[in-house]
Amino acid sequence: MIRGIIIEGMSTVGKTSLFFAIKRLQSQTEHCEKTIIALSEHYSQVLHSYQGVLRSMDKDEHLSLLSRHVDYLERQYDWIHSLGHSKPSNGILFLFERFHANHRAAFEVSPEIESLEKRLFKMNARCVLLTLSQDAVAPRFIESRGEAWKSYVMGNHTTVSEACHNFLEGQDKLRTCTKQSIIPTIEINTDEADWESYAKRILMGSAAGER
Repeated sequence: MIRGIIIEGMSTVGKTSLFFAIKRLQSQTEHCEKTIIALSEHYSQVLHSYQGVLRSMDKDEHLSLLSRHVDYLERQYDWIHSLGHSKPSNGILFLFERFHANHRAAFEVSPEIESLEKRLFKMNARCVLLTLSQDAVAPRFIESRGEAWKSYVMGNHTTVSEACHNFLEGQDKLRTCTKQSIIPTIEINTDEADWESYAKRILMGSAAGER
């Protein structure tokens, strides 16, 4: 009836590339959900641009935002359930980029986020944590987005080694966050940037309840 995929990971691991690969593959697959509710990280992350100025949400603001998104899903779930549809094509796939683990990493865990995760779990949510190996961090995290991005990253670090070390620390923190969550998670290394292959594995795994 309803299932969901939540894509988590550090910047430049390929969340957005995988997000679009899943949407594309889903639209080409027969006998699957024809309705997709896709929410990119621009509508769920902690850091936002307000009138061109970057600002971080506080914990309560962010929880309120995430809760509104889940409220909407639950209303759709209840509506479908009331119709009595049983065909997979009549179901819903929801696709989130950065969500619960992003919250856990930014703030201390709270009963509110655990309650939110229980609601997502009830709607068959599965999490995918995208990661990079140590050797892939520098070329992907620092070099892959051009000089403007490189200047931004290095503006917060004194050396490339420091930037890579902090990236790996953040990645480990996300691993811990996903392990603490009730939502089942698989980890995929994206060094090879094979988005189509990753998307196939994720869609098949979430349908089969891969943990």
